Amino acid sequence: MAAAMRFSSSIIGQSMAAKHSLHSVPPNRSHELRQAEIKMASQLPYTKNAIKIKPLKLFMAVPSDSIANASSLSPAESIMQFYSAINEKNLKQLDKLITEDCFFEDLSFPIPFQGKKEVLHFLERLTISMGQNMQFNVEHICEGKENTAGVNWHLDWNKIQVPFTRGCSYFSLSVHGDELVIRKAQVLIESPIKLGVVALTIFRIVSVLFDAFPMATEWFLKSPHIVFQLLLKAYSIAVEPIIGPFLAWYINLLNFAACTLSITLKIFYYLAEILNMQ
Repeated sequence: MAAAMRFSSSIIGQSMAAKHSLHSVPPNRSHELRQAEIKMASQLPYTKNAIKIKPLKLFMAVPSDSIANASSLSPAESIMQFYSAINEKNLKQLDKLITEDCFFEDLSFPIPFQGKKEVLHFLERLTISMGQNMQFNVEHICEGKENTAGVNWHLDWNKIQVPFTRGCSYFSLSVHGDELVIRKAQVLIESPIKLGVVALTIFRIVSVLFDAFPMATEWFLKSPHIVFQLLLKAYSIAVEPIIGPFLAWYINLLNFAACTLSITLKIFYYLAEILNMQ
């Protein structure tokens, strides 16, 4: 009983001493401590702002080996893994990042690529066309809802930006096991032709025509492929018979000029050898 009384009295004494020590701190001193804590907290890096300001450095800092071995990736990290595989020409890694029913639409091509086989064939041709020194440089990545992401990028040659190679890509990803894989992609590339005010003039003319003929416009917008087929048929019936022979004649003329130039150069080369021998 005495031991219990001593234990409780020691606890009460410690709590009273602690309370006394808290009250004994001067108000100015506690205010200084609070200001010091706020200053230290403001100097700490804020991860959310870092992602917003420099998303590229955040994701580029992740090594490819650690990404490959990760059990779960965010949409942004999966897209960075995709572009890293293209730059490294790693087709095996690209195969792992694409679903079997992948839909890849590059607006530079008339028809989108459907299925893993077509998409991988396109990506293989892309990596071959890039050569040894061309690489994608990702500028920004923005994540959306339901595993979506948007990317701004451009092409670099030996770390020098290539003109007219800026583009935007939009990805929809799906969960496959513990990984996120690309299910749908759409790519828009900067046009090298800068129409400027001419583009606005053409846009104005098209808008006026659409407003003047709403029924025809609605039919055209719902089935544009039919219009293009009609234009191709009209070209093959009315234009090709006239232009075709002229183009054939012009090509034959260019071939004749090339052969003549080649024979002339050979004659000059033969005469030069004879003069040197003399």
